[in-house]
Amino acid sequence: PAEVQPLGEADPEAAQDQDGSSGAQDQILQTVRIFGPVTHSGDDLVIDNQSGESMTGDIVLHISDTTLILDGENAFPMDAADISDGETIYAYIGPAMTMSLPPQTTAELIFAAIPADMKVPDYVTVSSMEEDGDGYKLTAVDGSVFTIPADCSIIPYLTRQMVTLEELAEGRKCIIWSDDSNTAERIVLFNK
Repeated sequence: PAEVQPLGEADPEAAQDQDGSSGAQDQILQTVRIFGPVTHSGDDLVIDNQSGESMTGDIVLHISDTTLILDGENAFPMDAADISDGETIYAYIGPAMTMSLPPQTTAELIFAAIPADMKVPDYVTVSSMEEDGDGYKLTAVDGSVFTIPADCSIIPYLTRQMVTLEELAEGRKCIIWSDDSNTAERIVLFNK
């Protein structure tokens, strides 16, 4: 079996807070967003990572049964075959990667079919959601902060159930389309 290299903090004891809890554990296990042009290689995708996150250059992205491949404009499901060679994609990868050349990892979520003039949506895990004036302040586990207006559109992913902004609780995953100041324009919420 190939060796696996963690992308985050490798020593959990080093990540413990003064009270002995591992408050940084979310940081260890969070996904990393990479982007770049992609080519097909059998059932996998090979991305030329240009993000400055993780390893640079070619990374083999394994597509599992749980990998979500979504249209970046509307979050509708896509098939890997719908991605063109040379197309720039954004992929959220897990916390481990093989040390092979090129390195290999499994994609958790991929955004494709992204218009050139559009800000790519963010795939986040909620750390906290607090009331803030006429809306909310959402903090993701990666530390990014979003302003969520009280009238922001929120819909569930592939279901017809009703969801509200108040359901953006700690640990929930969602996609946020936002402007350049990270003010949310719309949100897709994943089931628990």
